[in-house]
Amino acid sequence: MQRTLPNWLLLPGVLALAVSLGSYLQVARIEGPQLSDPDIEVYVQAGAAFRHGAHVYDLSFTGGHWPFTYPPATLLAFDPLSRLGSTHALVALNTLTVLALVAVALLSLRATGLRGWPGLAGAACAVAAAGLWLEPVQANLNDGQINMLLVLLVLADLTLPDGFRLKGAGVGLATAIKIVPGIFVVYLLITRRFRAALVAGGAFAACTLLGFAVAPRDSAQYWFTGMFASSGRVTQDPGLGGAFNQSLHTLAVRWTHSEAVYYVLAVPVAVLGLVVARRAFRRGDELLGVVCTALTGLLVSPVSWTYHYAWVVPLLVASAAVAARTPDRFRLPAAGLPAVLFMVFLAWPMPGRGDRIAAPRGLVWRVPDITDPSTWHGVSRVLGDTYTLVSLGLLLVAAVWLPPPNPVERTAGEVARSERDRVPPAEPRPVG
Repeated sequence: MQRTLPNWLLLPGVLALAVSLGSYLQVARIEGPQLSDPDIEVYVQAGAAFRHGAHVYDLSFTGGHWPFTYPPATLLAFDPLSRLGSTHALVALNTLTVLALVAVALLSLRATGLRGWPGLAGAACAVAAAGLWLEPVQANLNDGQINMLLVLLVLADLTLPDGFRLKGAGVGLATAIKIVPGIFVVYLLITRRFRAALVAGGAFAACTLLGFAVAPRDSAQYWFTGMFASSGRVTQDPGLGGAFNQSLHTLAVRWTHSEAVYYVLAVPVAVLGLVVARRAFRRGDELLGVVCTALTGLLVSPVSWTYHYAWVVPLLVASAAVAARTPDRFRLPAAGLPAVLFMVFLAWPMPGRGDRIAAPRGLVWRVPDITDPSTWHGVSRVLGDTYTLVSLGLLLVAAVWLPPPNPVERTAGEVARSERDRVPPAEPRPVG
């Protein structure tokens, strides 16, 4: 169901974003550098090493001796970024992240059926203004990460009309940058959009071959030695990254001390998430299907840092849309869901810990030692895996809220697509 937003929303939305962004910049200026070894340093140093002919996967970067974990094709982007230097590269990436945040909010709102570009733009700015104060968003800004850009790439692709010839290219490109978005290829397959899945595979293959062309040794090392699947290179510690890492893998290891439990749980969780995503799609809710797929990918990936949860912005919009169309008798509890989710992912104010890390701050930070799960007991164990537990809960709620469709009746999504693809009959030609 489509609804046109009033034009007057544009001005207050833009003002809200300006105030929010100004406030964030002021807080960032007062606090100073958030991390001693932000990821932007790895990007810059790896790009410079690649430019000078070094083999980046043989090296470690920054004072923390972090490895470069991205596919080789990304070095083509990090090379020019490295020429800016760390400070200017961080400013450039953060500017793109804020713009992507607004675009993601706009695409998410439009996917719910809202129309009217001035009002839609104002609402998107308002959503982005609130989104700036979510821990996953601030984690991307503090670290100089690229996850909001990947969310935009995937969401812009999947909200294209199914008849668009290049649909799937964005998913393929995102997968070539970071492996985990490959789960959206599975989403395209289970929703029977085979051409888009084929385009995604082609885009991924093209980017990967480009990586082989510019860095053959690094590409062979990355893809043929299992390096692309090695989570140990990413976490580098027995605590599996502490509370920064929010995945089913870390939940299983921290709670049961057994990786085998992760492999036992990962398959049914993946099946559940993809089944729910397919149900949402068949009922005409593409945004909810995309969000459920994203949560599934975050859960089953061995490593999901808190900044990977940039999908929280489409998640909040999707949950609000679900609440808006919930029957009256369930409207009140449903309306509380987006509010609860916002509070869960909010960057709660709290004192900085030492002189190395001051922010971002969220519920996962309210543990005795954020990097050492052995210090977590009682409530701290729950807080330390907040994002993982909430994501699991959301998939279970969605499974209950989206029962299997009646096989006899056409679903809302099928009706909508048939109406959209219907060719109008030709007008009769006049006789004589």
